[in-house]
Amino acid sequence: MIVSDLFTALADPQDVAERVEAVRREARYIVTDFSVELVLSKFRDTAEGEGDIFVPDYQRSLAWSDEQSAYFIESLLLRVPVPPIFLHDVDGRLEIVDGSQRIRSLVRFAKNAFGLEGLEKLDMLNGFHFAELPPSVQRRFNITPIRSFVLDQGTDESTRIELFRRLNTSGKRLEDAEIRKGVYRGPFLDLVIECAASPEFKALTPHMAKGVDAQSERQELVTRFFVYSDRRMEFRHDVRRFLDEAMNDLNRSVDDAQLARMRAEFMRTMSFIRGNFLGAFYRPDGGKRVPRVRFEAVAVGSNLALREQPKLVDPPVGWLRSRQFEQLVRTDASNSAPKLLGRIEFVRDSLLGR
Repeated sequence: MIVSDLFTALADPQDVAERVEAVRREARYIVTDFSVELVLSKFRDTAEGEGDIFVPDYQRSLAWSDEQSAYFIESLLLRVPVPPIFLHDVDGRLEIVDGSQRIRSLVRFAKNAFGLEGLEKLDMLNGFHFAELPPSVQRRFNITPIRSFVLDQGTDESTRIELFRRLNTSGKRLEDAEIRKGVYRGPFLDLVIECAASPEFKALTPHMAKGVDAQSERQELVTRFFVYSDRRMEFRHDVRRFLDEAMNDLNRSVDDAQLARMRAEFMRTMSFIRGNFLGAFYRPDGGKRVPRVRFEAVAVGSNLALREQPKLVDPPVGWLRSRQFEQLVRTDASNSAPKLLGRIEFVRDSLLGR
């Protein structure tokens, strides 16, 4: 059977084409060119204020070095095509979805915050600040167009988060926790951010893996703590989708009483872990990374044990260095529902002396 015959046998080509077109149209956007000068005049570094183009709270801090920023500026001076920026219409203001590092580089350069360095094509400009460029070069720089995609405000959340995940045109990829902050806003997200920033939790997670944004990773861990504590039996295999859907649902449904209960459980569990096995989130070999599967087992398992025995004192700790525990928290077990339940329940039962 040739490929076309196989395709026809599997699905009606017309149905497939219509489905592709329907999904494609879910992302409504316009394409335009904003001049550098216009972007500079409209930009504000936070969502607060009157800026028509702004950096949302979920975006990372500026991570580019001066040399990286200078390389981008050189591309604009040369009129070399650069990746477009992606914006989201929020009540007529434009939230930066992808491109904050480039826009911040423009702003810093225009304010003479750094000089050009490491340039190869325009090496004669190394050491120059914006104010030191010839007036004609400054004017040409200001009118340089930047291709921009503006996502319509009416675009649904699922389409937005998928676009967030696919946009990796510059810098580091956005972490899942950062993406959720950009899409799933609400009271549950606020609780996650609050708990992740608490001194109690930071004391238990003083180190994160090299190259990992500590704030975002702590928020990822706290999200898992809450979701797996209450919804672990619903998990199947796709961690990211499971957490996304839970975040979205909890933001819409959680009430003040539930938030208070969840906050109290988190603080009680962190206090319990700190008082009985400080350092349990880290491997015993002294690593400075918090494996997510290890955190899930220790934190959620402890919470479940405390639900059964709120006044649990002097719990057994030998399990923490047991061969069985180490096997249960191997990193290759993260997407398995039985293994997720197995490691959480192992910690719970060990703490309860079962």
